[in-house]
Amino acid sequence: MIEQTKNSTFTIRRSTFLSSVWAIVWKDLQIEKHTRQIISVMIMFSLVTVIMFNFALEANLAAARQVATGLLWATILLAGTLGLNRSLGIERENQTIEAILMAPIERSAIYLGKVISTTLFTLILEAVLVLLFLVFFNKPFWRPQVLLILFLGTVGYIAAGVLITSMTIQTRTREVLLPVLLLPLSLPLVLPASMAVASYMFPQLPTWGEVQSMIMLIIIYDLLMLSIGFVTYHYIVES
Repeated sequence: MIEQTKNSTFTIRRSTFLSSVWAIVWKDLQIEKHTRQIISVMIMFSLVTVIMFNFALEANLAAARQVATGLLWATILLAGTLGLNRSLGIERENQTIEAILMAPIERSAIYLGKVISTTLFTLILEAVLVLLFLVFFNKPFWRPQVLLILFLGTVGYIAAGVLITSMTIQTRTREVLLPVLLLPLSLPLVLPASMAVASYMFPQLPTWGEVQSMIMLIIIYDLLMLSIGFVTYHYIVES
């Protein structure tokens, strides 16, 4: 009887948690649907950046193709920073974050919901970037392994970004503090991710042993950031 009660309580809590996560994600998607302030800003910034570098390196196409992988991740990081800042900035401007915190839901559900919604926005950006890089740099960014690495890297970057953005959103200098804190923190993720993507830019695909350590570093980073977020987000938003 006690065991059944425990199982029933766990099932209810899990259902409530998932419903809360979905509510946060749905809210962010609806806000973006009506305002288009996040994806449009990220895409326009990325488009200008890629075109500018393409024309700057047009005289040396070989050099441009060699730095294409680094340029891709640099664009994702900078555009992602803009998206994170704008995503939580909207919450602060509309004072919706106070309303969310007043709701009887777990703070980790808020964190996971923000990670999922911002990751979706960033993945849309990356789909556009992959097409742009195929056109401008003629590199095989369409390969499934590359897309998987981009996805894994995005999850870790956004997981860390939501934490840092939540810390800095109430400060007057949040536009400066966010990249200053987030970009160094993301280096352990970006370096192996860019190296792993670069390994798949050649006609001969690398073996699993050649990229295993890099991909495992990305996964470990993702799990670490998500775990830290689940444990500490309550203290971050309440402070």
